[in-house]
Amino acid sequence: MEWSKLHDIAVLSVSRACGFAGLAIFCFMIGMAGYPLIALKTGAVGLMLTAAILVVKAQLSPRKPYNHTELWVLLEPAERPDRRFAQQLIGLTLRDVYLRFAGYFALAGLVCFAVAMAVQLLTFLLDG
Repeated sequence: MEWSKLHDIAVLSVSRACGFAGLAIFCFMIGMAGYPLIALKTGAVGLMLTAAILVVKAQLSPRKPYNHTELWVLLEPAERPDRRFAQQLIGLTLRDVYLRFAGYFALAGLVCFAVAMAVQLLTFLLDG
């Protein structure tokens, strides 16, 4: 089993789940489009909460049974690593990918917070 193939499948698995989470947050923000400042702040909180969940999943992934992961299911039987090394290999690979996506969500949350602060400051300056 080549590590890059395992990593690519882990990225596919985690990115699919994160894409659905991001879509839900985006739809919630669009639903609040009449209140852009609240929409930005709510989106930022949702993104940061998702980042926190991904960090927790990253911490738990080395102990989660490898054969109960989507990554294991997505691997063809011939591609699966030897059971002696599977727990460590799959756990650490998932941890790295979860932390990578947690960073993306945290960055997006910080951007939303920054834009919300800029909008609030601009509103204050124009009104006052």
